Amino acid sequence: MGDRALVVFHSADGSRVSPTIYLHWLGEKVPDLIQELATVMKGREDDVEYASARFCAIACAHQPGQLSIGLMETPADIMTNAKEHSHGDAGVILVDADTFEWKAYGGYLEDTQAA
Repeated sequence: MGDRALVVFHSADGSRVSPTIYLHWLGEKVPDLIQELATVMKGREDDVEYASARFCAIACAHQPGQLSIGLMETPADIMTNAKEHSHGDAGVILVDADTFEWKAYGGYLEDTQAA
């Protein structure tokens, strides 16, 4: 049915979160996409809004066409209850927009974390 992931960027203190970025086919590539984003965002750390927008652009470059990538409203409890919002597959990935470290919940990336 896909390789779904929900990606949410947040500020270092967790007070700001991006819209949820829905990826239908790029779940296993999320770590590489975040690494690519970290390079693009050098010098503009902790900018949740720009990081999430640039991540969308990078994802779209890897998944051309008009399908398989979308934006969703982020649930208010995403920072404390991410696993409950997972669609499965790669899960929900919370990304610190300051360090680009990430943690996955409710999917196969859950046991993996940014180095």
